[in-house]
Amino acid sequence: MSKDFSVPSSKLMECRKLADGNFSGAEVSLVIEKELPIFVNGEHLITASIAPGMEREFVTGYLFGQGFINSVKEISSIEVDGNAAKVTLTSAGKVSLSAEKTSYRIVSGGGRTAYSEDTGLTEIKTRLKIGKKVIYRAMNTLFEKADMYRETEGVHAAGLFTAEAEPVCIVEDIGRHNTLDKLTGYGLMNSINFGNTFLVSTGRMASEMVTKICRAGIPVVATKTAVTDKGLEIGRTCGLTIIGFVRDIGTKIQTDMEERIINEAGMKIYAGAERILCE
Repeated sequence: MSKDFSVPSSKLMECRKLADGNFSGAEVSLVIEKELPIFVNGEHLITASIAPGMEREFVTGYLFGQGFINSVKEISSIEVDGNAAKVTLTSAGKVSLSAEKTSYRIVSGGGRTAYSEDTGLTEIKTRLKIGKKVIYRAMNTLFEKADMYRETEGVHAAGLFTAEAEPVCIVEDIGRHNTLDKLTGYGLMNSINFGNTFLVSTGRMASEMVTKICRAGIPVVATKTAVTDKGLEIGRTCGLTIIGFVRDIGTKIQTDMEERIINEAGMKIYAGAERILCE
């Protein structure tokens, strides 16, 4: 399992806390937001806002997830000097050619991102079957390992797991899209067979999220939240199993400034229910 502790991802700041009608001094943990310009073969492609750490994995996953590369073998080198990422591709004109077919749009998270039209989504083919208890176990593990999520409540978390709920990689970042890019990049750089894994996330499964998952060939995704109609449409076309509102017994849910404890496990399977085993 990979988790990057080499750089700080949060910092303490002073604030004023209101409790029981009185103000008092307090400290709050804030997520660090880092701007990372990405240059490919000398051309500026995009500047991303990410949480520090796993920059190489993020760049690899971003280029793959957005359709600019089809394999990690197309990357000759990635240099990250702290202020920018410089990528050299084996094909010198790759980005220039892709730029002609690139569209820029506002995604569901409110950011602006670049997509090559050649995303190459195909049908996900795998014999993977996963027990419902495995889904709950993986989601529980995600929350147990997501330290920054608990500490700041200002990030998203995602994890790649084996069919036995063993964590392959767990990532936290300010953007739910970024968590997928880092996970995908990790998998590509470490020759992980995505067809034998499944993904759990804290983020909403909108179209751009589902596109990244399908492009990687991950057969199952489970989230604690919901899926959009466009995300479901893409998922069904590619044969992705999409599960939302995963709630295990004991899960804590914040509703209207109050905390509710789930006393009955449940989930909603939007597509691909045949991959989930009800033991």
